[in-house]
Amino acid sequence: MNILEKSLAFISVLLLILCALAPLKRTELAKKHPWIPHITGFHTAYGIILLIAGLAHGILAVSGPAMITGKPAWMLLLVLTLLTLMKKKVKQAGWRKIHIALGAAVCMLVAVHVIQSVVM
Repeated sequence: MNILEKSLAFISVLLLILCALAPLKRTELAKKHPWIPHITGFHTAYGIILLIAGLAHGILAVSGPAMITGKPAWMLLLVLTLLTLMKKKVKQAGWRKIHIALGAAVCMLVAVHVIQSVVM
């Protein structure tokens, strides 16, 4: 794995973590620490940049055993991102549940992908 590929992998994981922190902005912790809403306020931008960085990482990776989990993780992230376009057409509560479930699935797939790429 070259330095650019490693950098994109690191950036992608960091962006995924920042996306996963979004629910923190509705907690008591966010009221005590004003930096939390500030960091989580860029959730949409983080997701779009993650999609692009993940694609670039996948293109540079070319092949390997971790592609088995990387491709589905990226495709699910694409579906998650595209479904955000429907946010205004679906009830907010229902959309949020779907978004959170897909986000959790992306996180699990990425965790398996990272473990697989380290082990193999």
